Parts: sequence; structure tokens; C-alpha cells
Amino acid sequence: MTIGRSMLASFADLVARGVAETSAPMWEQGDRTVSRTEASEMIARIRQALRARSLRQGDRIAVHADPTPESLAMLLGAMLEQLVVVPIDPGLTVARKVQMLELSRPLAIATGEGVDPAEIGQGLVRFDMAAALGRPLTGAGLTAQEPEAEPCYIFFTSGSTGVPKPVLGRRSGLAHFMSWERDMLMLSPTDRVALLTRFSFDVVLRDILLPLVAGCTSVLPDPGRQLDARGMLDWVSERGITVMHSVPSVAHAMLKAAPSVPTPGLRHTLFAGEPLNGGLVDRWRAQFPGVIVHNLYGPTETTLAKFHARVPTPPLSGIQACGRALPGTQVAIVAEDGQAAPQGTLGEVAICTAHGSLGYVDVRNEPDGLRPIMTAWAGKPHYMTGDLGYLDSDGALHLRGRKDDQVKVMGVRLELAGIAAALEMHPQIDKAVVLAEADEVGQKSLLAWYVPREGSAPSLPELRIFLADHLPPAGIPGQMFAVSDIPLTANGKVDKQNLPRFAADHVAPEGELETLITERFAALFEGETVGATTDFFALGGDSLVATMLCIDLAEQLGKEVAPGILLDAPTPRDLARVLGTRRNDDLAPFAPAPAEPEFALTPQQRRYLRTFLAGGNRNWCNMVAVIPLPDHVTANEVTMALRDISVHHDSLRLSFALDGDGTPRQSIRPNSRFELAEIDLSNLPQDAVAPEIARLKIREAEQPIPVFADTALFRATLLRLPSGGRKLLWNVHHLVSDGTSQGILAQNLSEWLADSNGYRERHADLPSFRDLAHAVNSRAGAAITGHFPHLLSEPTVYRHSYLPNVRDVADPQRCLAFDAALADETMQAARARARALKCTPYVILVAGYFRMLSRLTGQSDMAIVTPLAGREHPQARVMIGDLINLVPHRIHDLDRLDAAGLVARVRQLVTEAARHQDDQFDQVLDALDLPFPKDRNALTGFSLNYMPQSSRDTPALRLHSDRGYKLKYDMLFLMRDHRNCLNVEIQYRAGLFDQPGIEALFDQYETTLKAICNDS
Repeated sequence: MTIGRSMLASFADLVARGVAETSAPMWEQGDRTVSRTEASEMIARIRQALRARSLRQGDRIAVHADPTPESLAMLLGAMLEQLVVVPIDPGLTVARKVQMLELSRPLAIATGEGVDPAEIGQGLVRFDMAAALGRPLTGAGLTAQEPEAEPCYIFFTSGSTGVPKPVLGRRSGLAHFMSWERDMLMLSPTDRVALLTRFSFDVVLRDILLPLVAGCTSVLPDPGRQLDARGMLDWVSERGITVMHSVPSVAHAMLKAAPSVPTPGLRHTLFAGEPLNGGLVDRWRAQFPGVIVHNLYGPTETTLAKFHARVPTPPLSGIQACGRALPGTQVAIVAEDGQAAPQGTLGEVAICTAHGSLGYVDVRNEPDGLRPIMTAWAGKPHYMTGDLGYLDSDGALHLRGRKDDQVKVMGVRLELAGIAAALEMHPQIDKAVVLAEADEVGQKSLLAWYVPREGSAPSLPELRIFLADHLPPAGIPGQMFAVSDIPLTANGKVDKQNLPRFAADHVAPEGELETLITERFAALFEGETVGATTDFFALGGDSLVATMLCIDLAEQLGKEVAPGILLDAPTPRDLARVLGTRRNDDLAPFAPAPAEPEFALTPQQRRYLRTFLAGGNRNWCNMVAVIPLPDHVTANEVTMALRDISVHHDSLRLSFALDGDGTPRQSIRPNSRFELAEIDLSNLPQDAVAPEIARLKIREAEQPIPVFADTALFRATLLRLPSGGRKLLWNVHHLVSDGTSQGILAQNLSEWLADSNGYRERHADLPSFRDLAHAVNSRAGAAITGHFPHLLSEPTVYRHSYLPNVRDVADPQRCLAFDAALADETMQAARARARALKCTPYVILVAGYFRMLSRLTGQSDMAIVTPLAGREHPQARVMIGDLINLVPHRIHDLDRLDAAGLVARVRQLVTEAARHQDDQFDQVLDALDLPFPKDRNALTGFSLNYMPQSSRDTPALRLHSDRGYKLKYDMLFLMRDHRNCLNVEIQYRAGLFDQPGIEALFDQYETTLKAICNDS
């Protein structure tokens, strides 16, 4: 491609033309669209505010933000004002961000929405992005400052010493590349370019600038939406993405999560960052028919990409060519003797370009603050990449790895020697070697060989925990081999070809039970090599996978298998040993109960009655939900469905009374005794429907459901919506239902309305609640174990201090709620930390809750309660009823525990709680002679409820709401862990927090989680 007039355009000219020349929207994010006119005004307002703060050409400003229209306007405005921008991803650890600021030395910092401004940047000039965008424009426009200065941005590459290297980017180099990419792709105004790169990677500039200079639309992930591999694939389809830049490993993950149905619409994919394998290209094209695949190559030091290849059809076998150099760029292959290597001969890739970066920022050691990037070779400055490659007869570049032992795994550049050094830091290891190997589609994995010191060797789980403290998750080898010695070649180098290939954690299973469990592990962790001693947590097992595994094994073996068992028995061999000692009748069907009119409450019902109804029946016993229904469904159909469901789930027909001794008893009514109410909202404007439903939900929640009365323990209201829509406003007393039951009811209602006869056939064998109560009461012991009383009385008896009311409100007990989602980076870090520490993410989440509460209250002795579902029996899993128990957790020395110690303590608490979950909470209180307060939860005001979900959901926005009922807890964290996001609902008493205060508490919780994941 030749250099046209557009290749000579300045950066400011490119931006100005890109803003003005088309009518395509500039930015889209969620439901928000920003036109080019609006974007131009936003950029101009930023420039105006920068000038008002006396920030001048060459000053450095950090932009600590997630990608939003506001943060993009901030970056572009600062670049047009010829400041040097330092983009910083909020998802990085605090230590990493502080290090980046120390190395880049910015004068000012701008912080995006939802990012804690106090987290980093103390002492820097604070630039208020929101305030700048809110001020009226006085005419700064997009007029360029002349002449344009070269320093433009700072991004970081990983250094061989572990310290990131700040690279100062060249403005003209950026303009050169963007002009080339625009002209090469020839996009139209209808194209839609994905912005999927985080701010701390230089390639985000391609995502930001390409749609701008090409006159098309930049599409940003929805605010707060966390995209895993499948979520990213769905988003590309939902948003009509036509152009995307990607790293091959990300594409590999997307394809693993992809459905078998192709996804049309994507026109261009530009890969970079890692070698591109032909197998991946074939699979990508099958998923996105008609897509044009490009392969780019170029280090950060040479300004984005400097080589391009359009991948042929079919692709080359193995690694694809990087193509030919861009205009203004030359390449040489340097042999080991420092001379030019012949065509086709492997050597170090050296790049000569006038558009490379200006240097490494090094204010400590260089007089002008810059360390040169280029090295003189053959009379010209070249950047010596350290990559090995060769040129073919057409002048196309082919890469074949690193000259040194640097590799990229999942986009993270790693030093193999550094990983081996981390292994050798372990006190029981003498020598280690680490290699990276690629699979059939080019995805790299790490293998390690180590020589244990004489007489001792760490276990693989212990070794993973140790490495997690010294390496990023991507740097922990997937396979590690203990060997007696490292083989060497004749010249004393490691003989890689003769390193043995066996591993202690891939032992073949023995016996029928061990084989069955190993097969179930392999089915759940598809693509992983599983043996008899493979660790569940080392595979990345979480609470949902644990539940799926245990349900599967329980059904196949006819034995009770609860997820907590994995904490003690994490391998197939361990599980087989434990399950082999259990009776096969553990999960026999419930036996018919004696045919008596009245029967005793279950231990779970008794616990609820004593703790939550200690001061009488209150509206905090309400469980309110709004359930979607099919359009145009009639009141008669809903009434028949609920009556039929209550026939099969007779817990909905329970009636409670006191016997002659004042003891509560229960019986089952012949019918449900309810009348369906109706409310017509069909004439409301569409935008008024949701607020009215919210008002009705609050009104319903405010009214208690009588317990000792001759009426149903639930209320149901059919809501008639515009255009024939229907919803059910449902409220049920907690004494006959729990959170799991609410989902069961919604599923049953959907099944009945779709096929009432089929519903009756499928649920004909559902046990009576009387049978469940008889089975549970027969199994329950009269006394509890000493575990929980000991926990709560040693070293001293626990005494809780409830939070005092600090707000003057009409009803300080009223339940308010705040919904938000944990950032995807936070959950990824939590899952990686859990994997390394051999626990589930739930343990990490509880540890963060303890730490946050300690900081909130100033107390180092804290207790919380968490619910356990009580549905280990397969018949109980599908029944409506209150089956949960509350278990207490206490840590009395929070001030003495570091992050790893805190996680270990919580893991121990969770393990012991699972062992003693049949000890009912009210009996624990009796053993300690503790009271049952009328208006507070007994023992503690804090609870955390974690609910793993098999479904996907929309990440919760930061929204406040009124629940209507009173809350017995001070604060309750409800966590719904979906496959693509973790949504947190914080319920709290109105007298304790205002809205900014509860938002700050959520942010503090997330910050605390990050610190725990970073072992700080």
C-alpha cells in the first residue's frame, strides 16, 4: 500500500475530520447513543477545563477510568490539548496502579464514574471530569494547537525484572498507524467497532480511534456489564459488531463457550498480541461466516502494529505469517553473530521506523528522563524486539517465539526464568525448569519440573498456594512434575527433549467408585486432564460446580453428598474413600408419615418461629416477588394453576395453631383458601408501569400475612399490563417458603400454564410436606453438638454490638436496598485466588465481608450468620417449604490475621459449619443462654446469603429501592453468582445508612476483596 495524502495528516486533523465527515453516531453504550456533534462538544468542554486548570502542552495526566463516553472524551480532549495521557485500568491492583504513577510521574489525575478517587493519586492535581463536562462551552472547539508536540501517551510493557517499563508514545506515530488502518479497512458509516480492551493496554488506542477516524461507530460494553467469554460472544451478536480487535487467546476462550450455531455479521477481526494459529482461524471463520481475518504484529515500543497480513483461505498450517511491513517501516533479521540473516533463516526481528515510540520514561537514571528504545544496527536505528522470526521469499515476516524465554500466556507476558525462580524460592525445592508449550490451536500452557530437596517434597496443592503469593494466576504452571534430577545436554544446558512427562496429580483411578467420580470430574471440567488425585479446587471448581457434582453423585449412588464434603475430600480418590463408608439408603425416598391431623414443626420451622416471631408476626416474614406470566393469561387460569400447585406442594396449604401446652403444631388444609386479586394497569403509559408495580410491591410487603388464622399463608394478585402483558404479584410467609422455593413456584407456574396435564403427571409423585417433616424430625437429635457453642464462647462469650440509628426517619426498621454488581476483574481475581488457596470463591467473599464489617464497626471480634439450604435429599430439592438453617461464623482476632490467614480461617469455619449444619440456630442460642430479641436478629445483626446460579443475568446497576417490610438484621448481603456476573443486593435498616453511605460501603467491600486477592 502506498502512502497517500491522508498518511501525512496530523493527529488533530484526523480527529477533526473523523468527527465532522459523517453522521454516524460516535459512541454507543447500553441504551445510550452519543452523536458526533455531542461528542465534539464533550471533547471541547474537556479541553476548555484543562486550559482553565493551566494544564499545558507536555504535562502528564493519568486517566483512571473504565471505558465510557465521558472517559473517551477525557482522553481525546487531553491528547488534543497535547497533554501526555496515562490511561489506568481501575481493575488493576492498587499496588500496580501506584507503581504506574510512580514510574510515569503525572502532574494530574482524572477519575471516572464509579472509581474511588482516593484510591490512588494523592498529591496530584485532581481534574473533575464530571464538572468539566457540565460547564457551558465558551468556544474552545477542536482548534489544533500548533505545532503538534510528539509526546502523546504512556503505556507500560512488562520488564524482565518484573518492573513495568513506561513507554512514551509518539503523536505522529499514532496518526500514521490510524491513517493506515483506516485506509486499509475502508469502513463505512454503518460499521460498528467493538471497544473491548481495558485502558492499561496500548492497543485500546486502536479500539478508540479507528471508529473515530473512519467515520463509523464505537460500541462500548454496557455500563457495569461484565463480559466473560460467552458474554463477549453474546454481546458481539446483540450489538451488531462488524469490526473487532482481539488477542488469539481471548478468541480461543470465546470459541470454547460458543454455541454450535454460527454468528453472522462480523466483517473484520484483527488479531494481535500473540502468535495466530491456523486451527483457530478455521474455527473463528466457522463461527463468524464471511469474516475477514487479519494478523497484526508490532511491539508497544514501535507504536501499535508495524506488520499486517490478510490471512488466506485456507490459512497456513500452524502459526500464521505477520505479513509485510507497513509504509515507513523496514525489517531486518539479525543472526546470532550480529549480521543480517539470509532469507528464510531464523534470527532476531529488528524494526526500523520513523514512527516508533520516543523512549522509556526513566526520570531517575536519564538526564532528559528518557532511555532510548532504538539500537544502532547497519547504520540505522532499529528496535531489537527479542522475537525470533524469518522473512519468506515475498518479504512476509514469520515469528517463531522469543529470543529469550519470554512468552505470553492468555495475553500476559511472562518470564519463564522468573517462574522457575519463584519455584526455587520454596524451601523444599532445589532446582526448577519451566517451559511453555502450545496446543493444536496455538494456546500456550506452562509446565514445570522441580527437584525436591532430599527427604521432603511439597504437595501440589501446597505448591500452587505458594506460587499464588509470588506470581499472577497466568504464571502458575498447569502441570508440575517432581523429578530426581534435571537432564542436561553435553554442553551443560537443560535437555528439554528428555524432560520426563508424568505427574503425580494424573494418577489413573482404581475401582468402580473412584472411576465413576473421576469421570464426573472430567465431564464437569471439559478439556481438563483428570486423574484420581486431581484437586477439585486446582481445576477452578466453585460453589455451583460443587453443587452440580454432588447432585450428580447423589443421584447415581443413592447417598447423601453435600458440597461441603469437597473441602475435606477434594480429589476423586478422597471422595471415593469417604463415600465408600456411607450407607446406600441415606437418600431413600421419604417414608409415609403417620396419618395424624396435626404434626410437629420441623427443626427449621421451629428455628424460624422462635427467632423471627419472637415479638409477634411482623412483615419481615413476607417474601414478595413479581413473577412474569404469559401474555393474555386469564385470572381463572392463574387461579387454577395456583390451586393445583398447592395440591402438589401441600406446604402452601399449611395451617398453624397452638396445642393445649402452647406448643405450635401444623396441619394441612383440604384446600388453599385463597382468592386471586386483580389490578388493571393496562391503561397506564408504558413508562409508568414499572414505577406502579414497584409501588404495589411495597404496599404488599407492608402488610403482614397472619400465621394463626384460617386463611392461606400467601397472597396473589394478577397484574394486567398494557398490550396484554401479565405479571403475578406474589407474597408468601417465610414459615412455609424460602428463597429456593420462590424459584420452584415460578417454575411450576410456568410449567402448569404451558401444559397443565403434563404438569400433573410430572409432579404426581411429589411427597407431602408431612412426610418430609416426619423424616427430618425422626433424624434430628434432641441435643446439638458442642461445636457452635464452643465457637461462640471461646476465648470469651461473644457479645454483639448492634449498629445505632444515625438517621432521623419515620421507620428506622424499614428495609431499604442497594443493588450493584462486582466488577468482572474483581470476580476473576477472587476465583483465581480461590483456586490457588484450594477453596471456593464463596470463602473469599465471606472473608471480605468479615474484613469490611471489622472496619465498619472498629471491632476485631465479629460474628455473622449464613443460611444453608438443607436440600441434600433429592426429593427435598424440588419441594416448596422453609428448609434452611442459619449457621453462625465467628472470628475473634481479625486484627491479627493477614489476608491468607483470614481466608484460611473462613475456610475452616465453612468446613466445620457444613459438618454441623443439623445443629439448629435456636438450640445454639439456648445452649449459650442467649435471648431472642423482638426487634433484632439474635446473636448478630449481620448476614450473608450466597446463591450460585446456573443462569446468566444482566449485571445489576447501582440502584436504590424500598422493600416495604421491616428488617430484623442491621444489614444483609444477598449475593447471586450468575455465570457472567455476581450481583449484590444489600438490604439495610433505614435508620443506619443514607444512600451515599451504603454505596460507599459496597465500594469498600469491593476494595477489600481486591486487597484479599492481592494478599494485602
